[in-house]
Amino acid sequence: MSARLREAARRLPVLAVVEDDRTFREDVLLPVLSHSGFSVVGMDRALDLYRSMTLRSFDLVLLDVGLPDEDGFSIAAHLRRLSPRVGIVMLTGYDSAQDRMRGLRAGADAYLPKPVDMDEVVTTLHNLARWVIPDAAAAPTSTHWRLDERGWCILTPGGVEIELNLAERQVMAMLAAAAGIPVQRETLIASLVKNAYDFDPHRLEMLVHRLRKKCQQAAEEELPLRAVRGIGYVLNW
Repeated sequence: MSARLREAARRLPVLAVVEDDRTFREDVLLPVLSHSGFSVVGMDRALDLYRSMTLRSFDLVLLDVGLPDEDGFSIAAHLRRLSPRVGIVMLTGYDSAQDRMRGLRAGADAYLPKPVDMDEVVTTLHNLARWVIPDAAAAPTSTHWRLDERGWCILTPGGVEIELNLAERQVMAMLAAAAGIPVQRETLIASLVKNAYDFDPHRLEMLVHRLRKKCQQAAEEELPLRAVRGIGYVLNW
């Protein structure tokens, strides 16, 4: 097995914990999950999760329902549309049978009512991780374009690595998270700057043009990134 595959096989599952109860999140969830074999990022609202997803990819999301800016059911449905593979576990005080079915129908893989034993949370997440994280040893090659584990390189179907700068990485992370779905120009610009009104839209077009050219020159293959008239761009990989 190559060094890259050994590294992929060893890496910890990356877990987003979205919980607005700060004490429960910081004093219970994050310490326990960090010591149980997960690379954990904690946050208290949906907006922080969406922003984080422009910079990194998550294998798993542990999600509360009662968040201040968006309920967990709609977040689960949005995540499932973006990524059929991400593992979603809902951990919430909404424990009726109706709530459970609503969560599962929204796309959650598991629904755990509070209060819950942390051993059950850990076991559920580990079991789910085995399904959502590809076995690097079993799949040493790929015929698809993709981002590497850190998101700093595009990997071509032929195995060529194309390094990305920060702006390219931010745009590609957003497009990859919505692969097959057009992403609005305004959304892509918002991933690059705080104030979209200070950003010349032509800079985004130039960024995409240079990225396509970089891929073509490095790999002699065309990046499957297309403009969608009147909307923005779509990544078909």
